[in-house]
Amino acid sequence: MSFKSLTMGVPIATAEQPQPNLQKVLIAGLALGIFVADCLTPLGVGMGSLYILVVIATLPLHNVLTTKLAIIGAISFTVLGYWTSISRVGYETAIINRSLSILCIVVTGFMTLKKIASRQALQRIKDDLEMKYGLQTKELKEQNQTMSVLLEDLKLTKSDLEDKERRLRVFVDAFPSGMLIVDHRGKVVLANKLIETLFGYSQHELIGQSIDTLVPKRFQQDHARHRVAFLENPSTRAMGAGRDLFARRKDGSEFPVEIGLNPISTPDGFMVLSSVVDISARKQHEAELKRLNQQLANQNQELEAYNYAVSHDLRTPLRAIHNYADFLLEDLSTKVSSEQTMYLTGITTAVCEAEELVSDLLELSRLNIKDSVPQVCHVGHIIAKTLILLNFDKDVEIHQPAEWPTVLGHEHLLKQIFQNLLANGVKFNHSSPKVLKMNWRKEPQGVITFTVEDNGIGISEPYQDKIFQVFERLHTTREYEGTGIGLAIVKNAVSRLGGEIRVKSELGKGSIFSFTVPIGEIYDDA
Repeated sequence: MSFKSLTMGVPIATAEQPQPNLQKVLIAGLALGIFVADCLTPLGVGMGSLYILVVIATLPLHNVLTTKLAIIGAISFTVLGYWTSISRVGYETAIINRSLSILCIVVTGFMTLKKIASRQALQRIKDDLEMKYGLQTKELKEQNQTMSVLLEDLKLTKSDLEDKERRLRVFVDAFPSGMLIVDHRGKVVLANKLIETLFGYSQHELIGQSIDTLVPKRFQQDHARHRVAFLENPSTRAMGAGRDLFARRKDGSEFPVEIGLNPISTPDGFMVLSSVVDISARKQHEAELKRLNQQLANQNQELEAYNYAVSHDLRTPLRAIHNYADFLLEDLSTKVSSEQTMYLTGITTAVCEAEELVSDLLELSRLNIKDSVPQVCHVGHIIAKTLILLNFDKDVEIHQPAEWPTVLGHEHLLKQIFQNLLANGVKFNHSSPKVLKMNWRKEPQGVITFTVEDNGIGISEPYQDKIFQVFERLHTTREYEGTGIGLAIVKNAVSRLGGEIRVKSELGKGSIFSFTVPIGEIYDDA
């Protein structure tokens, strides 16, 4: 509904109406015409009342000043007409007529002014309403434009959210693990495609179901209790750490799983994001690996026992051959030729090497067979006993710290380690004097590192990783005696103590062997 339709009975100026100036001229002409007629009319005729038309004619102009001027002019012309009329006969009647005309002009003027004032008041109200209407229309247009922009933004936001939701859904479905989101009541609110494959439920069937449905019935009561406890203290963690977890399919069958829990806060409340991984294949592989390891351990144990038995049994016939060869050399030394004596000496030497080899193999087997509880070992005592056993010549200098630690281990293993490293430091050494330096230091990882350093011939870098293998020799038996088992015994002993061994060496400048052993609790003097 337009305000313009509410005319309220007020004449509206249109383009067809005379212009104000032209109207004023016409009014003035009308007044002059009446005045001329009044002058030509006898004095007793009441022509003054026609000036009422002049006053009324100013009404369309809506101009108070013009109306007032018309009133004044009409009164003036009425009075002036009295003096300019043709005859002055009956002036009393003329005065009465003029007075009534003036009164009529005044009354008409007053009413006209009131009418004009009313119209002006209505016009002001109309203008005010039109102005308010315009302002409100403008505001409504601006609000409509704003609403249109907001609506367009909402459409774009909705489209963007739908696109993000689709992409999120693709990511969730493509996740390599089963994914579930559960609310604080334990109800499933989201499940990806892999969950359908794992459990045999469709997503439609899972949404709104209790998570306990996916738990074997015998664990459901405990699971509900654990779920409540998790909600009281939520944190990102693996579910059932250290325990075997099982899930229940739609058909009632069970399968082992790993589950990760991640609490999330959403506008819909607290929820839990769970990742579910089927570990059936891994469990089968672990079981097979455990079976194979046990089989291998049994075979190694049998092989070590066999090696120990063979090595032990070979010592007796070798010792007999050695003795018989010595007897022959002693009894036939004057009866056989020098060549035959050389053969018998060769037999004795070969038998001695065989005895040494069997002895080392027997010692290596003993390391693997002996298995006892680790004890606190006084390294200083072990070093002292080892040095007495080795009984080095006087050209061997021994440098060792004033104090030695205690370690958790086995004394016979530590003795084998130091005995072989010290003996090799002297055997593969042409320096004079032969210097052996022993030391130790405490490491932050809870172990002690021992070092045995010599000034011997050294080991070239390509062979430093091979020297710990059984029967690995860098020199012939004519150059250096030995069986190639000593450092293998050392590595085996360090490994059984739970440590590691490494070597740092430079050809012609000596070697530094370092090995680690768990820390003991008591320090002891050497």
